[in-house]
Amino acid sequence: VDIDEGFTPNGDGTNDTWKVKVTEDFPGAEVEVYTRWGQLVYKSPIPYIEWDGTLNGEPLPVGTYYYVVILNDAANSKPITGPLTIVK
Repeated sequence: VDIDEGFTPNGDGTNDTWKVKVTEDFPGAEVEVYTRWGQLVYKSPIPYIEWDGTLNGEPLPVGTYYYVVILNDAANSKPITGPLTIVK
């Protein structure tokens, strides 16, 4: 599975949101993003909506966050996890 490990939500119209492409094949997938301290900063609705790097409407600081993608497929696949970097 190919998931982007970074994006640049700086308002320039390029790479401003983080899109998890695997959700196209798994429409019931859940996507969560956490800080390094385990604070949940994004939980996708179903169907998935691209994340803009904000929490409660405020931009998050540059840094590394961690994602969990739960496919919710018939095979009960393991969650997909990895780092995600916000760069501005």
